[in-house]
Amino acid sequence: MKSRLTARGSAFAYAVAAAMATWLPEAVVRRLFCFGADLAWRRRGRGVVQLERNLRRVVGKAMPDDEFAALSRRAMRSYARYWLEFFRLPRLGEQRIVGRMAVEGKEHLDAAMAAGRGAILALPHSGNWDHAGAWVAYQGYPFTTVAERLKPESVFDRFVGVRQRLGMEVLALTGNDRNVYAVLLQRLREGKLVCLVTERDMSGSGVEVSFFGEPMTMPAGPASLALATGAALLPVCVWFTDGGWRGVIRPPIEPPADGDRRAKIAAMTQRLADIFACEIAKHPQDWHMLQRLWRADRARAGRVPVESGTTP
Repeated sequence: MKSRLTARGSAFAYAVAAAMATWLPEAVVRRLFCFGADLAWRRRGRGVVQLERNLRRVVGKAMPDDEFAALSRRAMRSYARYWLEFFRLPRLGEQRIVGRMAVEGKEHLDAAMAAGRGAILALPHSGNWDHAGAWVAYQGYPFTTVAERLKPESVFDRFVGVRQRLGMEVLALTGNDRNVYAVLLQRLREGKLVCLVTERDMSGSGVEVSFFGEPMTMPAGPASLALATGAALLPVCVWFTDGGWRGVIRPPIEPPADGDRRAKIAAMTQRLADIFACEIAKHPQDWHMLQRLWRADRARAGRVPVESGTTP
């Protein structure tokens, strides 16, 4: 009973937030979302506390406490901005989405797609990845992505609906009648584009990497798909500017010449983690990670993965 009430409350809150973001004047709703972010930051719930644990790893212990508190607050405001812009995304239109986003390295995406071997854009939870996806679609590259199945189902359906209206094919991570990995393989072998937000290993069975100097696991999927299909694995990061968005597409990660498949996947995934860390460190306030990533934090919560290094 309690879980059903919580789910209904979440669905109601999501619907209200979406309606406010969609129909109120943008200047007004930005102030409201900023106020909500500040309120959540002051209350210091579990998500905020975990965000700060994550950010401290990024900036190090040398940052004074007052500067770190200001960073944490900016990070929560950035997270609120993501949600506001996600709700408003279908109404922004191509001119604003494309016109206010500057992307370095687009030539890497163009070259990969022109080669006809498909491409995988792999990115962390930074900036507004859904806006970046809309930008990619407006470049003439419709793509397939994977989404965590949220609860309640009505929230997940709304989430997927927004993305589908922007031209994305969305596969639910769980609860499918299709094998998600097999569908992604098929899309890449057809020379199409796949986009994966991928620094968080929800299965607990990913590849162990060092991330900001500590061990954690990352999904093996991007590297595994690239090896299986010959698709280009392109690291991406996006972040906010005052009036728009910025992004960078790095050159493709090539598989090592030596080693078996497992070793190559591990090396490529570590390279992906290193690039993510480099980009996140430049814009830590825009990294929206309120969940546990590192082994130390999962151990504290009793959720250490039993096995690492497996591939889908």
